[in-house]
Amino acid sequence: MVRVIRAFLPLLEKSSVPAIVNVSSALSLTRELIRGGSPTNLFPGIGYPASKAALNVITVQYAKAFPGIRINAVGPGFTATDLNGNTGTQSVREGAEVIVRMAQIGPRGPSGGFFDRRGSIAW
Repeated sequence: MVRVIRAFLPLLEKSSVPAIVNVSSALSLTRELIRGGSPTNLFPGIGYPASKAALNVITVQYAKAFPGIRINAVGPGFTATDLNGNTGTQSVREGAEVIVRMAQIGPRGPSGGFFDRRGSIAW
């Protein structure tokens, strides 16, 4: 991810409304992984949540380093895709909504945050 961001920085800095949307997951939120009764708590994997948590840190650090670019992470939700054997509870269209919305935020939009379909989510 860092290499991709670095490669695109020159083009983003030329844009009138630059934005980066990193696709994260609610599985990256430590508080949900440890909260009993949370669906996230039941997820047995290690690599996926850890990689998404690292992506969140990259999002925050790049947002601080490049305040002229709106850089955010989004959690599209449990979307029916090949990754989960199409067991997700929402369609790809529903999952993509927050990604598209955050890609279209204006220069006064938020940066360094985590968002889902309902809005801002506390880290």
